[in-house]
Amino acid sequence: MKQLTIGKLAELTGVTADTLRYYEKMKLLKAEGRTSSGYRLYSPNTANVVRFIRGAKSLNFTLEEIRKLLALNTSDQTTCIDILKHTEGKIAEAEIKIKELKEIKRVLTDLVQRCPGDDTPVKACPIMDHIHKAKTVFALLLIAGMALAAPKAEAKPISYVGGIMAMQENDETGHTLSLDYTLTPDYAVGLYAKQEENGKKFDTIGPQFNTLIKRWNMPDGQANIFNMIGAGDSHYHGDDDFSAWSSFLADYESRRIFASAEARFMYADHIETSEWQRARIGFAPYLANYDDLNTWFMVQFDHHPAKDQTDVVTPLVRFFYQTALVEAGYSSNHHLMLNWVYQF
Repeated sequence: MKQLTIGKLAELTGVTADTLRYYEKMKLLKAEGRTSSGYRLYSPNTANVVRFIRGAKSLNFTLEEIRKLLALNTSDQTTCIDILKHTEGKIAEAEIKIKELKEIKRVLTDLVQRCPGDDTPVKACPIMDHIHKAKTVFALLLIAGMALAAPKAEAKPISYVGGIMAMQENDETGHTLSLDYTLTPDYAVGLYAKQEENGKKFDTIGPQFNTLIKRWNMPDGQANIFNMIGAGDSHYHGDDDFSAWSSFLADYESRRIFASAEARFMYADHIETSEWQRARIGFAPYLANYDDLNTWFMVQFDHHPAKDQTDVVTPLVRFFYQTALVEAGYSSNHHLMLNWVYQF
């Protein structure tokens, strides 16, 4: 069949030539050649690919997600369950957006009811007052978050409903391994195990429940508050004791900036109750897409009241590719950090 020029392809699919060039730049399309004048030439089947892209976009799939769907569509190994996982992820995102829109509607309705709707000066307008206060609070939170710079030690890719995440941390506090299964956009359950080296050496294992308390989706980034809580058994000097732990984590991340703050608490019989804080701040030296290697440079700050060296600083580098993450660093008290996360 005759190859299509970019103009003919645009006519057949109803998209502009500029859009087709952008799709090609994003590696969603590929020209098979060029005319003697240098114009792109496409296979007739490319029209079906463009229609597929438009259909997926109408379902709110991003271009990165559409690229994965196209790859799955051309693979002989793909099954319905592979497509189902991606679709369930979009349902989860839609549920989050519905909650956020409902909250926006509630706030706006309240402001409309409070507005006198007369010739009251704009300085006394409750709607404008709310907008100014919201802007100020956000700025203060962002500045405080970057100043405290505390991380999610398990800094990891966002999981999707039905997804499993394996994570291991090796740092100056000990060695941790956890497996998490995401139930809903807000909840996950898993198994937590740690060989503790924070003061007294002991081993802990037990189930853990993770909760997304609050999420803010912003034009250039996202902020979250999480809680992790668990209970199980701690083995110390030949004895098995009941133990319980919890942590609260707040983070902010854009494509170039990361900051987080975390407080952790642990109780175990015959082992002194411990609490410590962790903070991290970092930046990405370049912007990268999902299918590219993402690089981050970070500094981690740990505060351990129960240890001889109360404060520890760890410069580190993080590499993130698709659903795999690896980070390595070396702490001020001469311990090697090596963490990895894999989502499947």
